[in-house]
Amino acid sequence: MNRADTCEIREKEKRIRNYLEKSGNEALVIGRQDNFAWFSCGGTNKVVITSELGHGYMVFTKNKSYIVAQTMDGPRVVDEELKGINVEPVFLKWCDMGREEKVSELVKGLKTVSDIPVEGACFSPSEIYKLHYPLTDMEIERCRLIGSKTEEVIRRVADEIKPGMSDYEIEAMLLYEYARCDAIPEVILVGIDERISDYRHCIPSGKKVGKTVLIHPALRMAGLHANVARMVHFGDDLPYEIEKRHEATSGIFAVAVAMCDPGRKFTDIHQKIGEMYKRLGYESEWFKHYIGGITGYMLFDGSVCFDPQAEVCINQTYDWFITITGAKTEELSFNCSSGKVIASVTGRWPTKKYHADGQVFELPRILMK
Repeated sequence: MNRADTCEIREKEKRIRNYLEKSGNEALVIGRQDNFAWFSCGGTNKVVITSELGHGYMVFTKNKSYIVAQTMDGPRVVDEELKGINVEPVFLKWCDMGREEKVSELVKGLKTVSDIPVEGACFSPSEIYKLHYPLTDMEIERCRLIGSKTEEVIRRVADEIKPGMSDYEIEAMLLYEYARCDAIPEVILVGIDERISDYRHCIPSGKKVGKTVLIHPALRMAGLHANVARMVHFGDDLPYEIEKRHEATSGIFAVAVAMCDPGRKFTDIHQKIGEMYKRLGYESEWFKHYIGGITGYMLFDGSVCFDPQAEVCINQTYDWFITITGAKTEELSFNCSSGKVIASVTGRWPTKKYHADGQVFELPRILMK
């Protein structure tokens, strides 16, 4: 159940109405789960977990707000996710017209932008994503909590991992522990031994733990995301090549975070990361996995790194995932008025200091067991 904050909701309504006025559009439609979570301060319109679409669509005109849903979904969404928000319910019986058809009827004759395909509307999810930033101060505080919770769970699970345990068991532990926090991992990667080097996206496959484990949950909590990767090694004989590569990924990650200054072009960060790969002797690794971008209510958006106009802004969250075959560094970071913050590093994991652009960042080491 969501408790929407009145001030935060007013800020988001203001952004929507300002967008309509400046863009020349007359209506805006939100149907995706991520955009609904943004507007409702972490609420959910989901029924089907694996779908990007929710089961309650919001329609905003210059003067009115609607929630369009079927009768089996609408009352819960209004009571638990939009409580106290001035929105007109439009509920449909299951045998009536579909949600998209009703939305199309509501915006007929209006110049409309939508994050779902609707007849007569311009389908442009990216236009709505731009309204998410800067995150409000309350959202930044939620990001701090989410970062802390994800490290807390990862450490608790890491402490329970033993040689001979299967990656399915590790996946199950992560799902259980995050569910206890009212959170959902949208991605769970568990790499074991040679599979860490063989595959960038090592989903659980039944492999049993030998020496090295890579854990990567992409967590959604209160609508916001924390995508984090950690490595665990059993024994005192950490191979030099693994250690060297992990040092390199962490060093590059620190540079990326250090460059997230408001006004800086994302293309500059993208270029610098590529230069770092080359300088450290891993030029070919640059092409084997994209290197990150922004996160928040969306899981990840790397398109900003190729947009020559896209600039870093204050109160923005990042998902830089730096990979070199056999190693990975990925944490939840953001910039705010107090500077750069790595929200998923909270003292529960061994760390090492990395220096970049006159700044110092504590980043996780490989956990030795």
